[in-house]
Amino acid sequence: MAKNEAKLLKERAEKFYFYANQAFKNEDFEIAAFNFEQSAQLYLKYTLSLLIGDFPKTHELRKLMKELIKVAKSKELLKLLNEQQNVISDLEAAYFTSRYLPATFYKKQVENMKNFVDELQEILEKLWT
Repeated sequence: MAKNEAKLLKERAEKFYFYANQAFKNEDFEIAAFNFEQSAQLYLKYTLSLLIGDFPKTHELRKLMKELIKVAKSKELLKLLNEQQNVISDLEAAYFTSRYLPATFYKKQVENMKNFVDELQEILEKLWT
Protein backbone atom coordinates (compact mmCIF):
# COMPACT_ATOMS: atom_id res chain seq x y z
CA MET A 1 0.00 0.00 0.00
CA ALA A 2 1.33 3.43 -0.91
CA LYS A 3 2.16 5.89 1.86
CA ASN A 4 -0.55 8.27 0.63
CA GLU A 5 -3.18 5.55 0.89
CA ALA A 6 -2.01 4.59 4.37
CA LYS A 7 -2.06 8.24 5.41
CA LEU A 8 -5.65 8.45 4.19
CA LEU A 9 -6.61 5.63 6.58
CA LYS A 10 -5.22 7.61 9.49
CA GLU A 11 -6.92 10.83 8.41
CA ARG A 12 -10.26 9.05 8.11
CA ALA A 13 -9.77 7.39 11.50
CA GLU A 14 -9.27 10.84 13.00
CA LYS A 15 -12.40 12.18 11.27
CA PHE A 16 -14.54 9.27 12.44
CA TYR A 17 -13.25 9.86 15.97
CA PHE A 18 -14.12 13.56 15.75
CA TYR A 19 -17.64 12.87 14.49
CA ALA A 20 -18.13 10.14 17.08
CA ASN A 21 -17.48 12.70 19.80
CA GLN A 22 -19.88 15.15 18.17
CA ALA A 23 -22.62 12.52 17.96
CA PHE A 24 -21.95 11.53 21.57
CA LYS A 25 -22.38 15.15 22.72
CA ASN A 26 -25.68 15.22 20.81
CA GLU A 27 -26.72 11.96 22.54
CA ASP A 28 -26.89 10.17 19.20
CA PHE A 29 -25.34 7.06 20.69
CA GLU A 30 -25.89 4.70 17.75
CA ILE A 31 -24.05 7.01 15.34
CA ALA A 32 -21.34 7.64 17.93
CA ALA A 33 -20.87 3.89 18.41
CA PHE A 34 -20.57 3.30 14.67
CA ASN A 35 -18.07 6.11 14.28
CA PHE A 36 -15.94 4.89 17.20
CA GLU A 37 -15.87 1.45 15.58
CA GLN A 38 -14.81 2.92 12.25
CA SER A 39 -12.10 4.94 13.95
CA ALA A 40 -10.71 1.88 15.73
CA GLN A 41 -10.86 -0.22 12.57
CA LEU A 42 -9.04 2.37 10.47
CA TYR A 43 -6.37 3.01 13.12
CA LEU A 44 -5.65 -0.72 13.16
CA LYS A 45 -5.53 -0.92 9.36
CA TYR A 46 -3.28 2.12 9.21
CA THR A 47 -0.86 0.58 11.69
CA LEU A 48 -0.79 -2.72 9.84
CA SER A 49 -0.18 -0.84 6.59
CA LEU A 50 2.80 0.91 8.13
CA LEU A 51 4.28 -2.30 9.48
CA ILE A 52 3.61 -4.80 6.69
CA GLY A 53 2.34 -2.72 3.77
CA ASP A 54 -1.17 -4.12 3.83
CA PHE A 55 -3.96 -5.32 6.14
CA PRO A 56 -6.42 -8.21 6.24
CA LYS A 57 -9.62 -7.51 4.31
CA THR A 58 -11.90 -7.82 7.30
CA HIS A 59 -14.00 -5.50 9.41
CA GLU A 60 -13.60 -7.53 12.59
CA LEU A 61 -11.63 -5.65 15.20
CA ARG A 62 -10.55 -8.86 16.92
CA LYS A 63 -9.00 -10.25 13.73
CA LEU A 64 -7.21 -6.98 13.03
CA MET A 65 -5.93 -6.80 16.59
CA LYS A 66 -4.73 -10.41 16.53
CA GLU A 67 -2.89 -9.84 13.26
CA LEU A 68 -1.23 -6.73 14.66
CA ILE A 69 -0.29 -8.54 17.87
CA LYS A 70 1.33 -11.25 15.77
CA VAL A 71 3.25 -8.72 13.66
CA ALA A 72 4.22 -6.21 16.36
CA LYS A 73 4.41 -8.60 19.31
CA SER A 74 2.65 -5.94 21.38
CA LYS A 75 1.93 -7.10 24.92
CA GLU A 76 -0.06 -3.91 25.55
CA LEU A 77 -2.34 -4.63 22.61
CA LEU A 78 -2.77 -8.25 23.72
CA LYS A 79 -3.71 -7.06 27.20
CA LEU A 80 -6.25 -4.62 25.74
CA LEU A 81 -7.75 -7.37 23.58
CA ASN A 82 -8.05 -9.74 26.52
CA GLU A 83 -9.43 -7.19 28.98
CA GLN A 84 -11.90 -5.39 26.72
CA GLN A 85 -13.80 -8.26 25.09
CA ASN A 86 -17.21 -6.80 25.96
CA VAL A 87 -16.40 -3.37 24.55
CA ILE A 88 -14.93 -4.93 21.41
CA SER A 89 -18.14 -6.95 21.03
CA ASP A 90 -20.19 -3.78 21.35
CA LEU A 91 -18.04 -2.03 18.74
CA GLU A 92 -18.32 -4.94 16.32
CA ALA A 93 -22.07 -5.01 16.88
CA ALA A 94 -22.23 -1.30 16.15
CA TYR A 95 -20.61 -1.88 12.77
CA PHE A 96 -23.13 -4.50 11.67
CA THR A 97 -26.33 -3.34 13.36
CA SER A 98 -26.01 0.26 12.28
CA ARG A 99 -26.40 -0.86 8.69
CA TYR A 100 -28.84 -3.70 8.84
CA LEU A 101 -30.68 -3.97 12.15
CA PRO A 102 -32.25 -1.73 14.73
CA ALA A 103 -29.95 -1.39 17.72
CA THR A 104 -29.77 0.71 20.82
CA PHE A 105 -26.58 1.80 22.49
CA TYR A 106 -26.51 3.51 25.84
CA LYS A 107 -24.38 6.35 27.11
CA LYS A 108 -22.18 4.18 29.33
CA GLN A 109 -21.58 1.68 26.52
CA VAL A 110 -20.47 4.43 24.19
CA GLU A 111 -18.29 6.03 26.88
CA ASN A 112 -16.58 2.65 27.19
CA MET A 113 -16.12 2.55 23.42
CA LYS A 114 -14.51 5.99 23.46
CA ASN A 115 -12.18 4.96 26.27
CA PHE A 116 -11.23 1.83 24.34
CA VAL A 117 -10.43 3.82 21.19
CA ASP A 118 -8.40 6.29 23.24
CA GLU A 119 -6.35 3.48 24.78
CA LEU A 120 -6.01 1.71 21.44
CA GLN A 121 -4.71 4.87 19.81
CA GLU A 122 -2.14 5.38 22.57
CA ILE A 123 -0.84 1.85 22.07
CA LEU A 124 -0.79 2.15 18.29
CA GLU A 125 1.02 5.50 18.29
CA LYS A 126 4.00 3.74 19.89
CA LEU A 127 4.14 1.44 16.87
CA TRP A 128 4.06 4.26 14.32
CA THR A 129 7.62 5.41 15.00
